[in-house]
Amino acid sequence: MHDRPMNFLLSLVLAAMTSQALVGFALSEDWSGYHPVHTLGLEDDDWWTAYPSQHAFSGTSVAHPSWVMDALKKKPVVILVHSSTCKPCAEQMDNLKEPLATFGSYLDYYDVPGEGSNLEKATEILSVYDPTGGMLYVPTTIFITLIKGPDGAVQVAWHSQIDAMSVDQINAYIKDAIYYHQQNAAKWR
Repeated sequence: MHDRPMNFLLSLVLAAMTSQALVGFALSEDWSGYHPVHTLGLEDDDWWTAYPSQHAFSGTSVAHPSWVMDALKKKPVVILVHSSTCKPCAEQMDNLKEPLATFGSYLDYYDVPGEGSNLEKATEILSVYDPTGGMLYVPTTIFITLIKGPDGAVQVAWHSQIDAMSVDQINAYIKDAIYYHQQNAAKWR
């Protein structure tokens, strides 16, 4: 009789340890052995240190907001600009849940509704990080990290994407951002 409560308790402890181990594995991943999916460049899927090839000001430097520069001293940054009335925005918010639950401790995440009292902040963010330099669309997801440039100097790198992304795409940019930041933060400034 006494074995059942003990077996049940042991099962609960083992289940908790297993789930913690799985989460812990993702969080304690050996980033030095990680190989980034995306590299520095000016094409659609690249990390950018200047405006990308599809932008109206392609190749020119970006004036990053001071709050982004401050946040980058500690962690990579992810920003989602969205609207409450936008179907792709809701999809992107759902798609971000699992990556943020897994890697959120490695990031500074900003959720910015492009409406109401946040409209001005959302517009300012999009005017800097819109990948096309044209109309300001939501959802736009922005990933910002530190990367070694062609000259060997560490620079701020970013990638933004309009519309909903798959969980795999989000994970790839987040993992890249974490890896690049960990490799380069000590050499920045």
